[in-house]
Amino acid sequence: MNYKRGDLVDKIYDAVIVGGGPAGLSAAIYLARAKCKVLVIEKEKVGGQITITADVVNYPGTGRVSGSELAAQMEQQARGFGAEFVSAEVIGLKLDQDVKELETTAGTVQALSVILATGANPRKVGFLGEKKFQGRGVAYCATCDAEFFSGMDIFVIGGGLSAVEESMFLSRYGRSVTILVRSDKFRAPQTTVDALANYPNIKVRFNTVVERVDGETMISRADFRNSATGEVEHYTAKEGETFGVFVFAGYLPNTGLFRDQVVLNEDGYVITNEEKETSVKGVFAAGDVCIKTLRQVVTAVSDGAISAVAAERHAAALHDRLKLPAFVRAEVDTNRFEQRKSSIEKEAAEGNETNFISAEIREQLQAVFDKFESAVKIVGHYDDGDLSRELRGFMDEFAGLTDKISYEERDDANGEPGIEILKGDGTPSGITFHAVPGGHEFNSFILALYNVAGPGQELRPETRAKMEQVSAPADVKVLMSLSCTMCPDVVAAVQRIAAERTDIRADIYDIRYFPELKEQYSVMSVPCMIVGEDLFFGKKNIDEIIDILVKR
Repeated sequence: MNYKRGDLVDKIYDAVIVGGGPAGLSAAIYLARAKCKVLVIEKEKVGGQITITADVVNYPGTGRVSGSELAAQMEQQARGFGAEFVSAEVIGLKLDQDVKELETTAGTVQALSVILATGANPRKVGFLGEKKFQGRGVAYCATCDAEFFSGMDIFVIGGGLSAVEESMFLSRYGRSVTILVRSDKFRAPQTTVDALANYPNIKVRFNTVVERVDGETMISRADFRNSATGEVEHYTAKEGETFGVFVFAGYLPNTGLFRDQVVLNEDGYVITNEEKETSVKGVFAAGDVCIKTLRQVVTAVSDGAISAVAAERHAAALHDRLKLPAFVRAEVDTNRFEQRKSSIEKEAAEGNETNFISAEIREQLQAVFDKFESAVKIVGHYDDGDLSRELRGFMDEFAGLTDKISYEERDDANGEPGIEILKGDGTPSGITFHAVPGGHEFNSFILALYNVAGPGQELRPETRAKMEQVSAPADVKVLMSLSCTMCPDVVAAVQRIAAERTDIRADIYDIRYFPELKEQYSVMSVPCMIVGEDLFFGKKNIDEIIDILVKR
């Protein structure tokens, strides 16, 4: 959960880790186990890029496991050793001093050592039409968007490991999958390439690049160029059909925050020594943000472990030199991880898969409810459909968790079932979830309640000033999927704006239950934000969304 500004002020840690992907989680495990006071700051979903991976099959000792499950296990292990976590964005850094300072959206925190594990984002290729048709045929996340392309032809751009692995996943949905490799060979391990033989609907075209995609509303045409001969093929979908183009062409490092503070190479990756220390003493880097030849979970956790050991040693030396006492850690239950593991196993054995909210989550929520400044009300708008039945089941569990939330049912859905959040006095907040807030969206839902009840997530003065420039009312729809890790960012930002502005509505739709919206707006990717008749695809922060509202 996000903490209000002030919760982190004047807190000092042995180590602060920026980023909660596999590298950051590994570092947190090692540092916390070494009795260091450690904080992980993650602005989105803990787990990073791994959470959009359907199957991880090459991480030692796990067999086949989903990326989300593996990340959850790492997080629980880190928490079990005493690591602290905060959902916030780092917006400023002071690294050139013994005691580092990190300004976040949840307050300011100090650290003797800092580990930068900010990861990387998918790289765009730049062919004509790539930007225009993003969300309408061009996609970057198989986990989020594969279902939109069921029964269609799919083209995958890329020759590396991710392109091959994601093609195998896409083959479950697409009529055919064609991998377009720029060169005459794959860059993926041969064992993975050999596995393609087990997928009869996957084809490979070497020396092939996409020059252009085109169409009316959706993609219907593409130009493929042979990079060896220069020959161009004009591909056209069958009449009345469309197709998909998934891009897996590498990543761009997330180094903008500290670009001017640590030395980077020409591609923007952090330069480190063997201990993963950067050009700034006491500042380390780990994972995909670093220069490396193999970007995998196993190499990320290796980086995390190496950086953690070095960071712990640096912090210990500072304690001695500055005569600092040992920092007081939060009380740690050393059995927590094993207890949680046993709890999961017990729940599975008892067949409690229908429960929406685990016992551990219930316990964590009480700390959030205690922060509420006022009561809130939830009104369920229902009909006889599947979504209403799921929403009723969720609310039957959720409504009894605290007396700070009242609940009312109404049979007035009119084809759009949802749970509407109102202020305690019955005044509408403008926020309605037409979706069961599970998976990645549970946190977004809790944040919405927190924002309506107060005090709410802190807004930077610059953000608040920009929000005041929004001059026209707006009804904002967010189309999302519970499996999408990019969606919560948009959902959380839109509902935060709606909680602040009485003239802005935020309606959150699980697109599985609203195919008519998908058809009406020709949506083939999530997250999709609809403002009036304008569509905006992809991950966006609150300032980017406010800019859209200001410019309308």
